[in-house]
Amino acid sequence: MNPLIGLAVNLLPDLARHLTRGAKPETSDLVVSVVRDVLGTDDPEEAARRAEDAHLSAELRLKLAEIDLQARAQEAAAEEARRRDELADLSARLDADAARRAAELQELTARMGDQQNARGIFRDLAIKESAYARGPVIVSTVVSFWLGSSDGSRRKDMNAIQTQTENAAIQREGVESTRRIVADQTRETAKLLDRVARAPQVTPPAAQGPQKDARQFTRCVDLIFRHEGGFVDDPADPGRATNMGITLGTLAAVRGTPVSREDVQNLTRDEARQIYRAQYWNALGCDSLPAGIDLVVFDFGVNAGVARSAKLLQQLVHVEADGEIGPITVGAARTIDPAHIINAFSDARMDHYRGLSTWERFRNGWTRRTAEIREAAMKMLPA
Repeated sequence: MNPLIGLAVNLLPDLARHLTRGAKPETSDLVVSVVRDVLGTDDPEEAARRAEDAHLSAELRLKLAEIDLQARAQEAAAEEARRRDELADLSARLDADAARRAAELQELTARMGDQQNARGIFRDLAIKESAYARGPVIVSTVVSFWLGSSDGSRRKDMNAIQTQTENAAIQREGVESTRRIVADQTRETAKLLDRVARAPQVTPPAAQGPQKDARQFTRCVDLIFRHEGGFVDDPADPGRATNMGITLGTLAAVRGTPVSREDVQNLTRDEARQIYRAQYWNALGCDSLPAGIDLVVFDFGVNAGVARSAKLLQQLVHVEADGEIGPITVGAARTIDPAHIINAFSDARMDHYRGLSTWERFRNGWTRRTAEIREAAMKMLPA
């Protein structure tokens, strides 16, 4: 996730519902563009600092509110179009059904007319004492052919036609009710579109929750440096040559070229800070996470891997554990007591360490680090 999107969601949390999977890419691009234009920078850390300015923050929230209104209007219009299509399909099916039943009624009416004619012919033959009138078999055949079933059967046919007609009337009443509902929704959509047109006059909604201090990353990374220490090359450590927590493999991946043990040993604090910012803090969406939760997620990501830390948080907040912290995970994390998340995360972190083959070798350091990070995170919670 682009860190500028995380900054935007911090200012206007309602945007998160428009930036989940399946959202139009242009919505995310528009949010990034607006944040960049208003704050005048692409650098996430600098953008966070500038967002502390009250005027810039108000202007940015206003523009983000416009995007939110436009997205809502598009969703409402799409829903209205879907309902119109359903209504048109239902109306066409009812019309076809009504036409079929009208044809059946016309056919039955014609048959009844033929039956009346047959009765008249048979009566005339009987009056004239025609031989045909005395031919029971022939008469029976004529009656069966022309008169069809008994009067009781005909009455059943008429009752069925009446029932079908009444059902058709009920269905048409349902169609009219649906038309009224769609009309009401159309009026609501028109109101929403009018709000979008007048968006510059809308008072921007206040951001939910306290704004994060732009210095939070510095506080957290300083704790990382304190726990990671300086240069070490422990054969029992899978990372081998490590300086300030940056392993030889991580440094090579960041620089895009093979590095030596000496390169790791000569790593500067500024470069290490940049690596932590890009490869761990931003990768875990920590700018968007509440203070305190960001520290435990960040520290475990440094110590055990970004994907593992992200999945652990997602499991605790009951969202899909895909290893990528986005608006859904952030939104879920904001709805749960942060102290509970910090404690549950720290406990689960210790469970992970106990399952490792190197537990006996590093148990004291892992236990101390987890406890100190838990304590520091709890102190970061709002009073």
